[in-house]
Amino acid sequence: MKSKLQLLKDIAEFLNEETDRSTMIHGALKLLVDYSEFDTGWIFFINSEGQHELSAHYRLPPSLEKEQYHHLCDGKCWCVNKYNNRELKTATNIFVCSRLEKARMDYPGENMGITHHATVPLISGEESFGLLNVASPYREQFTQDELDLLESVAFQIGSTLKRIELTAQEQENMIIRERQRLARDLHDSVNQMLFSIGITSHAAKSLDDQGKVQDAFQSIEHTSKHAMKEMKALIWQLKPIGLENGIIDAVEKYADILDLGITIQVDGFYNVSDRVEIGLYRVIQESLNNIRKHSGTNAARIEMVAGTDMLEVTIVDEGRGFEVDESKGHSYGLANMRERMHKLGGSFDIITRKGGGTKIVVSVPMKE
Repeated sequence: MKSKLQLLKDIAEFLNEETDRSTMIHGALKLLVDYSEFDTGWIFFINSEGQHELSAHYRLPPSLEKEQYHHLCDGKCWCVNKYNNRELKTATNIFVCSRLEKARMDYPGENMGITHHATVPLISGEESFGLLNVASPYREQFTQDELDLLESVAFQIGSTLKRIELTAQEQENMIIRERQRLARDLHDSVNQMLFSIGITSHAAKSLDDQGKVQDAFQSIEHTSKHAMKEMKALIWQLKPIGLENGIIDAVEKYADILDLGITIQVDGFYNVSDRVEIGLYRVIQESLNNIRKHSGTNAARIEMVAGTDMLEVTIVDEGRGFEVDESKGHSYGLANMRERMHKLGGSFDIITRKGGGTKIVVSVPMKE
């Protein structure tokens, strides 16, 4: 049995590392029951309409497991009603639990002495997620110290649920922003080129001069090839085809699509997770795209240096550069790159000036 302080510390460390809701609540419940005076526990998630769902459980008595957890899943009870009426704010002893009583009557001798439980709401700020319930054999009431422990754990779980929810929302927002950017690029580039092809082909139908007709067809051919390259580049931004062969291979193929001449130098051996590799590739991809569109040069240099703990990547071009106005912040593309690196625990720096080229330096941890 662990001390209250040590148990809270262990649970906090576990919750701090978790990003999946289901894994998090099951793991936290297991830690609480294994290293406290509580012998069993279950968690209800309750939606905005007051409907509860059995989301996690650990070491339940057989009577509560019968008929696919019928007694826990179906019907109403005192704690759910109090929660829905916003009358449950702290950890509370339940003196008579209708769920436990019905399970005991339906399956005599299979409740392992579980007749009462304590309950506490899972809350973060003004938002509530559900209930955490715990019980022990032949215990009709828990001490205030045990209720305080239950309340502390519930607060930690509630805060983690909110963090996971906000992270999911931010990821969804990033996807939406990325789609909006690609839609703008599609409109500004491919759509304009297709419009140009349409105008040129329409005008060519009325031409009698064979030389002018030939020029029109050459213009259409040139514009269509350029549109196809632009479309390929946009598709690659949606799905990094070729990344299964490593980031260097993927970067080289993407540079070919952009008609950029690049040199890649690797110093040391690196091994990063798929998540880090994809994030790093996206930043290099965005950098090369900016070089092609804005730098006035068709060449770039990429250097990758593997240290003990960090992988540093530098993307350099000798183009026209630009002035960075810190007071106005960065463009969406640069801000997106900085955000990607931040989410990976890395860093992002840009060094540039008008007429002096641009250098982007990013670093990511070798281990997340």
